[in-house]
Amino acid sequence: MYSLKRIAPENWRIEIWLDERKEPGKNTQKEYFEWFNHACRVIRRYSTMEIGGYGIRVDYEDMQIVDFLKEWKNQEYQPDYLSAICFAYERGENKMDYYAKRSLDNEFLLHKIQTMKKLAGKAGMGEVKFYITEWNLSISDRNYINDSCFKGAYVIKNILDAYGKIDELDYFLGSDHVAEYFDSNALLPGSMGLLSKDNILKPAGFAYDFLNRLYPHYIGHGQNYLISTNQHHAYGIICHNQKPLNYNYYFTDENQIDREHIWKYFDDKDKLELHFTLNRVESGEYQMKLYRVNEKSGSILDIWAELGYEKELSRDDIKYFRRVCEPKLTMQKCETEKDALKFAVSLEANEIVFIKLNKLL
Repeated sequence: MYSLKRIAPENWRIEIWLDERKEPGKNTQKEYFEWFNHACRVIRRYSTMEIGGYGIRVDYEDMQIVDFLKEWKNQEYQPDYLSAICFAYERGENKMDYYAKRSLDNEFLLHKIQTMKKLAGKAGMGEVKFYITEWNLSISDRNYINDSCFKGAYVIKNILDAYGKIDELDYFLGSDHVAEYFDSNALLPGSMGLLSKDNILKPAGFAYDFLNRLYPHYIGHGQNYLISTNQHHAYGIICHNQKPLNYNYYFTDENQIDREHIWKYFDDKDKLELHFTLNRVESGEYQMKLYRVNEKSGSILDIWAELGYEKELSRDDIKYFRRVCEPKLTMQKCETEKDALKFAVSLEANEIVFIKLNKLL
């Protein structure tokens, strides 16, 4: 079972966002600031919780955002944080066409974070906390890329890209339950959730599960990995081999993605070999556990394919999915050499791996 932690009311956050259907012009600014100031006056009487906004759409014109933030500095109340919404789409020629086309940029999130931080700095709000409160590749709830191994690797790749550059990054959304419609009677309809409607973790969900296993002390990270420790001879490492989407994906309507041939949306299936050297570790023997999610292990979409994409599933069938849809675990031992621990890990295309290292007594 997976549960959410209770958050004390004083740690709640309130986000007051700008109606995304409105361009941030002078009239919209005045209306928004009146509402924000009034809300702050009321809330501050009773609570110290964070209040922020305005749900910045990263595809607005840069100077519109700068002008809006400059005007905010002249208001009665300042935001505790700035918020933004980031889905991988670019506007077309028609500026009112909010989701004109999917972005081809595999570093879309990173580049948008860099741009937004730069714009906040220009407006004199560079020191204000910055949260992305809605983030995903797609806004479609009928896109089977959402259920694939790619999505798990995509989550980890982007979180590593954003690491240390933003105060908070919130995935949208948690469960496929939110996107249920009359046609969502199948096990997977292609929704954005981390969990299926039957509460089975998808690869994107396992990505967050792996991230949650990291230890609290950061050692370092690279393009495809992040290393952590508990400072008591234990290490947690998360890795990915995310493959960029190719032209087949961008020329296919999102609700027409072929779940049976997901690999045609990537240019290659090349493996990735990662070599690690952990220096200044205590000498001795270490146990290494590797948890893997790939198309053979922990992939709900591939397990469903083995059952012919059957729609009429019984309770026992769902129980079967919950039992078998788990990361593959392997174990091995490795020995230090001159106070260094050296090992290599091979990753399949779009595979994610969590490595747990513990010193043996």
